[in-house]
Amino acid sequence: MKYKFNKKFNLGYQLIPGYGAVNFVKKGHRDDIIMLDDSAISLIEKIQKEGSIEEDAESTPADFKRLISEQILVPIDQKKEEDLPLYAQSLNFWLQVTDTCNLACSYCYIPSLNSKRAFRPDLFDLLKKQLLRVKGLKTVHIKIAGGEPLLSFNEWQEGVLALRKALEDTGIELQLRLISNLTVLTEEMIQFIQTNGLAISVSLDGPAYFNDKNRIYTGTQKGTFSVVRKNLERLHAVGIKPSVMITVTSENQDGVPDLISFLVENDITFRIADAKGGYITADEFEAVMKRSVHVISDGVRDGFPVSSRIVVSDLRLLSANSTPCSMGKNGAAIYLDGSVYFCHTEFESGQSIGHLEEDVNLLSIIQRGRQKQFGLSDDCQGCEYRLICAGGCPLYRVDGKSPMCQSYKKIIKSVFDLYEQEESSN
Repeated sequence: MKYKFNKKFNLGYQLIPGYGAVNFVKKGHRDDIIMLDDSAISLIEKIQKEGSIEEDAESTPADFKRLISEQILVPIDQKKEEDLPLYAQSLNFWLQVTDTCNLACSYCYIPSLNSKRAFRPDLFDLLKKQLLRVKGLKTVHIKIAGGEPLLSFNEWQEGVLALRKALEDTGIELQLRLISNLTVLTEEMIQFIQTNGLAISVSLDGPAYFNDKNRIYTGTQKGTFSVVRKNLERLHAVGIKPSVMITVTSENQDGVPDLISFLVENDITFRIADAKGGYITADEFEAVMKRSVHVISDGVRDGFPVSSRIVVSDLRLLSANSTPCSMGKNGAAIYLDGSVYFCHTEFESGQSIGHLEEDVNLLSIIQRGRQKQFGLSDDCQGCEYRLICAGGCPLYRVDGKSPMCQSYKKIIKSVFDLYEQEESSN
């Protein structure tokens, strides 16, 4: 079948400090932007020169079907757009395995927390059936989360391994990441994590005094730092090196640079993010990042590979993108009962966009949430960092842009300066 470039869409590019020229296609809505790599641009330029191209599985580039799926390429004998095949090489999911949690963190954003609802026993079977229907799928990324997922370890451990086996039998890789507060950790869990290659992200918000202001056990004022530190040591002893998630609030901000100093010295990957929902001001987060950048800069001089070790909020600091996350494009959140949400912050409080039991392509369900990423302000549209910040989390924007806007601009520049420092030191 021969394909042509869809003339309803426009090719564009933006010069971004730190990246250079970034190419994309802008579809019907001004916020509906599809990023293009060099291979895709070469393919489109060839089609524009020759008028069309014939699909050939052996000679066409790997992203050919993705361009068809996005209707960037359309058949010469034009089909209805809804008849065109949906295609994705990778999918990303937050999988809620329990609402139960043993902590009462001050900034928790999971509205369904401690709902007492049970994990659906056939959920992995439902998910498997849906994933096997997605054309072109090569990799699935799942974050096993909650609540605290290790509290329900026995309920999901066999199911997730069965899902991995079923996908691998068809050539699809399943990458698993455990999102944990790491206050519960048995030898059986350690063995499972080690044997099955689970990545782990652990929440830690500063040295003991500062961490324990936010992260306390339910019904007490007892902090978690000492337990988490011991469990990290147990994991390190068997060669498991979790990444650390730092959530910055007004209460713990002064302790963050010291924690980052420790992480840099020990070559530990980490994400530092402002707590959403008014728990920290833009000026406070900017000040924390300014101090932290000085600490990281010292580490870079000693060989710390900053570009592969840190993530800042939802900023796309390594590769430009039109949205701050994958939700609504090739990512979604799956709840205990098999319902699908745009984001896990909407469990119970928001409206689901579908269910795993539906007899439709899972990618179709995911993309029902696509428009939630739209609505950027005119300021964002004209910003030099449009494809790095992407307006921030769409669920927390104010007047179409992130409340952290001005601070993010300064933070982005400072991180790019760190990247330049790293490159010059190599």
